[in-house]
Amino acid sequence: MKDLNFERKTERRRANTASMRNIVAGFCRTAMEDYRAAGYPFGKTTEGMLIWFEHGQMTTPN
Repeated sequence: MKDLNFERKTERRRANTASMRNIVAGFCRTAMEDYRAAGYPFGKTTEGMLIWFEHGQMTTPN
């Protein structure tokens, strides 16, 4: 028979704010380095980098 106990059997471990900030900051640094190496095909802005990601990073430098 199926257990209908809706209480969590395991506790979730949530990342605290400081560790999430470090993860996101590390990702942003790596992404900007890759975008710089590609030659900033959509300009030297964060918005340009996001467009580059939307295009699958398959663009050529200007």
